[in-house]
Amino acid sequence: MPGWRGIWEARRVRLWLGAAIVAAWLPLLGVGPRGWLDFSAFYAAGSLAFRPELTGLSAVVAYQQAHGLPITPWVYPAGLALLYVPFSWLPYDMAAMLHVALEAGTLALAAWIGGPLFGIPRRWALAGVFAWAPASAGVISGQSTGLALLLVVLAAWALARGRGWLPGVLVGALAFKPQLVAPQAGLLAWRGLWRGLAVVAGLVGLHYLLGVLATGGAWGWPADWFATIRAYTAPDFAVNGWQAVSLPALGTRLELVIGVPWLTALGYVAGGFVGLACLPALRAWPPERAVALAASVGLVVSPHAWVYDATLLLPALAVFTAGAAARGWPWQDRWLLAAAYGLALLWPLGGFVGFVPLVAVVTLAPAALLGWGPFRTSSRPKPPSR
Repeated sequence: MPGWRGIWEARRVRLWLGAAIVAAWLPLLGVGPRGWLDFSAFYAAGSLAFRPELTGLSAVVAYQQAHGLPITPWVYPAGLALLYVPFSWLPYDMAAMLHVALEAGTLALAAWIGGPLFGIPRRWALAGVFAWAPASAGVISGQSTGLALLLVVLAAWALARGRGWLPGVLVGALAFKPQLVAPQAGLLAWRGLWRGLAVVAGLVGLHYLLGVLATGGAWGWPADWFATIRAYTAPDFAVNGWQAVSLPALGTRLELVIGVPWLTALGYVAGGFVGLACLPALRAWPPERAVALAASVGLVVSPHAWVYDATLLLPALAVFTAGAAARGWPWQDRWLLAAAYGLALLWPLGGFVGFVPLVAVVTLAPAALLGWGPFRTSSRPKPPSR
């Protein structure tokens, strides 16, 4: 079928990726009039740093109301606010634009490092990263997922090169998003990298101490932080839950919408089975592939994962792409990648239909990496040992 194969020529793939990049980043044109969305929480946290009320729900909201900013509560560990103190010295719009530029830069750096690491030419890695709609959504909405992706890629690089304690530092730095650090810390433990795991524990302690500094000496700040999370969880899922891309988060959303109990627990059980099935590969695969698989599994079982968190699926997409190239690009692999990118671009429609089809991509990603069931191809090689 030469007609069908023609659409996969390199020049046409570049065209499709270019169109995807434009579509993914087009919302950037309208984010300014909408107050730069979630960046409001980070800016407010930077402005309230060194005060005990930083981790309180009411103080952040009151600051946003007083300054005409979008109402977006601060639900991150307190220490992260220190990173945003310099932003609070700038006018809000200027700070938001700088944040967008820096987060886009972290995406580019992650692609530049991750391309050769996962076996993809840098130009294709850069195109693939910027065409991935969840990555652009994170940057545009003012989130920090670009930084998280860079830390994961650097951790994979350090593990692949046997850098001793450095992977623990990079994984531990991820503790500003606990649901993302957990699968990588679990990977270190599963592979018996105890020194790295000890460093992660030390970095978690450092995050706590930075939180004490950020709250002006409030040693009990985690209690206020947890109270804020508990107070915000139900409203967050009611308003934003249509963005859920993990099984437990989707279950929680459905419980609120249709009133069927135990769906969150069912999501954890299903995600747990996925994780258990991946354990042999997580131990046997080369480190960089194992990190990608762990990030993928972590998304499946995360208690809270919105569209922008699927930025962390990019290492898995890179591993799949490199494998597809090694297999001679079977038609199944081509269409699977095209479907993943296409469904990712459709995420804004979730606001109308109540869910995002991206959840299917996230859920099936570990199976695609491992070549289970319909994702099996006759020419699929085993991952190389190292």
